[in-house]
Amino acid sequence: MRFYLKDEDSRCLALTVVLFFLKAHMYLDTTKPSSPQWVYSPSDLTAFMDSPFASWMNRAKSINPALKQHLDAPDEMLNSLQDQGYAHEAKVLESEFCGKSVTDIGKVDQSGKIAATLAAMQRGDDVVYQGTLALSPFKGYSDFLVKVDGASELGDFHYEVWDSKLAFSPKPYFVVQLCCYSEMLAKIQGVLPKQMGVILGNHEKVIFNTEDYYHYYLALKEKFLTAQNEFDINQMPDPFDSKSYGNWSDYAQSLLSKRDHLSLVANIKRSQIKKLENAGITNCHDLINANTRVPKLNDAVFDRLKAQARLQLASAECFIPKYEVLPHCDEVKGLAMLPPPSPLDVFFDIEGYPMMQGGLEYLWGCTYFDDDHKRVFKDFWAHDSEQEKKSFVEFVQWVYQRWQKDPAMHIYHYASYEITACRKLMGRYGVCEHEVDQLLRNNVFVDLYKVIKGGLMVGVPSYSIKYIEHLYRPKRNTEVANGGDSIVVYERWREEWLAGKATDDWQTNVTLRNIRDYNIDDCDSTQELYMWLYARQSESSIEFKGKTSEPEEVPESVSDKITLVNELLSHSAEMTESDPEAARLLRHFAFSLDFHRREKKPMYWKLFDRLGATPDELEDDADCIGNCSRTKKPPFKEGKARNLSYEYQFSTQQDYKSAKDTYFLLGEINEAGKSLCVSIDRINSDLDKGIITLKSKNPLPEKVHLIPDENINAEPIPTALGNQVERYKDGELRPSAILDFLMRAQPRIRNQNANQPIVTGHGAKRLTQIVRAVENLDSSYLTIQGPPGTGKTFTASRIIGALLKNGKRVGISSNSHKAINNLLFGVVEYCKKEKIKANYFCSKNTDEKLIEDLGIQVIKTSEITPLLSDAGVVGTTAWGFSREDVADEFDYLFIDEAGQVSVANLIAMSQSAKNLVLMGDQMQLGQPSQGTHPEQSGLSILDYLLGDTPAIDPTMGVFLDTTYRMHSAVNQFISDAVYNGELESAEETDKQKIELANPNLFPRSEGIVFYPVPHEGNTFESAEEVVQIRALVGELCKSTFIDRHGNQHKITLADILFVAPYNAQVELIKREFGEGAKVGSVDKFQGQEAPIVIYSLCTSDAAESPRGIDFLYNKNRLNVAISRAQALAIVVGSPTLLCPEVNTIEQMRQVSVLSRLKDFAVNRLET
Repeated sequence: MRFYLKDEDSRCLALTVVLFFLKAHMYLDTTKPSSPQWVYSPSDLTAFMDSPFASWMNRAKSINPALKQHLDAPDEMLNSLQDQGYAHEAKVLESEFCGKSVTDIGKVDQSGKIAATLAAMQRGDDVVYQGTLALSPFKGYSDFLVKVDGASELGDFHYEVWDSKLAFSPKPYFVVQLCCYSEMLAKIQGVLPKQMGVILGNHEKVIFNTEDYYHYYLALKEKFLTAQNEFDINQMPDPFDSKSYGNWSDYAQSLLSKRDHLSLVANIKRSQIKKLENAGITNCHDLINANTRVPKLNDAVFDRLKAQARLQLASAECFIPKYEVLPHCDEVKGLAMLPPPSPLDVFFDIEGYPMMQGGLEYLWGCTYFDDDHKRVFKDFWAHDSEQEKKSFVEFVQWVYQRWQKDPAMHIYHYASYEITACRKLMGRYGVCEHEVDQLLRNNVFVDLYKVIKGGLMVGVPSYSIKYIEHLYRPKRNTEVANGGDSIVVYERWREEWLAGKATDDWQTNVTLRNIRDYNIDDCDSTQELYMWLYARQSESSIEFKGKTSEPEEVPESVSDKITLVNELLSHSAEMTESDPEAARLLRHFAFSLDFHRREKKPMYWKLFDRLGATPDELEDDADCIGNCSRTKKPPFKEGKARNLSYEYQFSTQQDYKSAKDTYFLLGEINEAGKSLCVSIDRINSDLDKGIITLKSKNPLPEKVHLIPDENINAEPIPTALGNQVERYKDGELRPSAILDFLMRAQPRIRNQNANQPIVTGHGAKRLTQIVRAVENLDSSYLTIQGPPGTGKTFTASRIIGALLKNGKRVGISSNSHKAINNLLFGVVEYCKKEKIKANYFCSKNTDEKLIEDLGIQVIKTSEITPLLSDAGVVGTTAWGFSREDVADEFDYLFIDEAGQVSVANLIAMSQSAKNLVLMGDQMQLGQPSQGTHPEQSGLSILDYLLGDTPAIDPTMGVFLDTTYRMHSAVNQFISDAVYNGELESAEETDKQKIELANPNLFPRSEGIVFYPVPHEGNTFESAEEVVQIRALVGELCKSTFIDRHGNQHKITLADILFVAPYNAQVELIKREFGEGAKVGSVDKFQGQEAPIVIYSLCTSDAAESPRGIDFLYNKNRLNVAISRAQALAIVVGSPTLLCPEVNTIEQMRQVSVLSRLKDFAVNRLET
């Protein structure tokens, strides 16, 4: 799979996207000559979502028809697609709504369609087909309006909108269209439909909760209408600001070329372009001639971009581009990563099909040389998931056998797609894990893109192989021209194949043969590129600095585990039809056995990837610290230290999560030929000021780039987990708490009727019922979900106090010692107050004074069993409760922050206790998982139990439904957006108020405020937002806070939590407000509270935000940030973040939460 330019990306989605550009039909309604009005369709909105440039061109051609000459040439396939779409609609109407009363509005005269639609809805017809809806300035034709139960202005029913689509998986623009129709429906019937749906080309029904996406739609509509209201025929938008160009692709590319646009510089980022433009550098020639430095742009990056632009200019008239071999200086990068040839080398390329859910890797192509030194091709095909699994296994076994024959053999590919696919499928199917791990760990896969990017500079506008191959081969002439074409052509073949009109054999099907020829050409090109690079390596006298490792034998312990896994999976397959639930449980146990090994693999893979990265790439990696330069301080030793310490300075503008204990150095190796590892000297480091001191027995260079050593020994957890699985296989876990949990059974509680709520009371009565339920657990489990401020620690301390009073032995565990001890402190304080006698232990001192004052003993985990008495509490991690000597030693094990603890760790820890109490909230910070795991074996405890359910069912556990922290004006958003309206505020929280010194600062002094701050080019820090925050704080610190008891005081920095998603912004705010300010990331403040929270989003462009949209817009993180506020939460951010480009429906759902917050804040202000 290759890198492609934007026009090719849009071709990749041609089957499902291009049609809406054709359906977009904005027009000027002149029926009222005195006030003509533009009318838009939902397709106009989706066209704008995908491409503001194409949307502008569509309107411009209505005004200036001469622009039509710039439209792309017609695609003969589009008419066919439209016909197929109409046929699919007809099939859906016939198959899905047979026997229902259907009104076909399509047969009504155009002038009467809206009235006919309204009449059919008022009559209560079951289905309205091709209904015409309008809500100025939008008008559209829905596929199906379907009558459902639920009161509205029409009666005891209302309508939902359903669309039919040819695609086999839902797309974001489907949802936008559905939301647009739903808003039109709401105007007619007085209620917004709760659901909307689409029927796909395979007749699968996909249902969406309208509210989950509606606010993104509203933000998009506002952005679209603003663009239309401000439309100026003389102000064409920059094509670069659109991710695709619709049916104006050729014209857009010509405009970019004509303008000498900065986007033509290879490997430039959007944020870098904005920084250059802000500095007055607006085109490539400006960049080449620039002499001054650019604010916020790393000097080395600036120099590289200038050199790249200069080389492209020199190559402009050449088919064979000019290139330069970069200096290597004995570093393990670029051409130094290119191994010498082996006769068993393989040159590899995958053709993927992204239009199915999860994608399909349908062709695995390999070029290699046979015994006669002839270049030959081997292919593995897959057209469904079973075939994909089979092809993956066959490919891995084939290349692994070649590597076993010759450890110097390598698998060459171009860019990361192939490696990503192997990792994904290994996790998805749970197969070939040892083989793939060995191949990756020993660098058998070689990414030639990394070799090119790190070793050469080439005068081409893109480092895709399509351009790079101009260095060593003539222009291609295959029938399929590029990766985008292959997807389109394969989609066309799939439609025919699924309809029984095509074979699945490339030898008899010309379409598959053409795709195969294209793949052969890709593999051959990869082989030719290798030879060209090898020649450059030789002539530049650059030595290969990688490693060649022998294949490792599978350790006996791993072999025994594999045998057990295969045994469980075999039994599961036998039981799939007769007992599906038992079969699922067997699979879960089987996959859990390898959880910890699977979790480690991405850590190793990331390490290998990082060791092959560039310093600039490491600087963009939040776990690494790049470009550290030695200070003038000479190396030194302190006390009896054996190793020298070296002080380095790094830019605090780069975003890094936190410093690790040990680091590998990029490009540096020790005397054994392995990557050099150093440790951090924390005493002599000041990370906030960009000072890091490293200890090493080896001399360190003037400049280093730090890659974290993240390896953690998981034992004895995997051993305990394996023992529990063996016990299950031998029938020893029936009944047990862990089995009840894994089967998602209702908790077994003595004197509790099945299918009845576990607790029903409120206040003190509710607490008494919870305590009684835990006391009456019958070798089972109980889940207590505690949303923000609901008193989870208070509740747990009372439960544990009651248990200790009865002489029970209790364990407390979580992922961190801090979380464990926080609950333990609460328990001890309560027990001492109530004079409940017990012994208290923890395995790590997190607060020396508090531990001493409370009389808690700090012990080693090996001392748990000897010291444990009849009434006692032990707080430690999974490592402590998985020890063999603590098996069956506890009556109860409490897992705090259970939304962050893996099920695999719970299975291991469950060996220690008869009953389990699972406390936490899956809607707050989640499990820090790295691996890809089959089925549900990688989930956290609460994610496994509750899935997408925001609040636990009252028959399955306890939902603490009252927050004692948040004012109702804050909680209302949290409750509605996160907890499905289930969370209430205690009455006294509304006494918490802020009396503003400046009443004009905010229309209301409690609740949520979205404060827009426009800015461009920022990724992980924004000085503009800090300036605005400083102004807000200045006003707030003149104001007064009144707490729930009526006490009041002047607001100070101590009353404000400053929260940011990235450490770079945290440091910027710290520098602004000083050490007295409470500043941190979301992770730091879980469990804390303050009268005011200020949350700085800091990123200008969601597409380039560090760690991506999924991190920045994560609902759980937003929940934690906002819910720290007792009275007022202020979100400061760029307004562009309310409606960014989204690539998936899940991303749209995540972004919609922030858009909903803005709408909620606006509505609060309006009321």
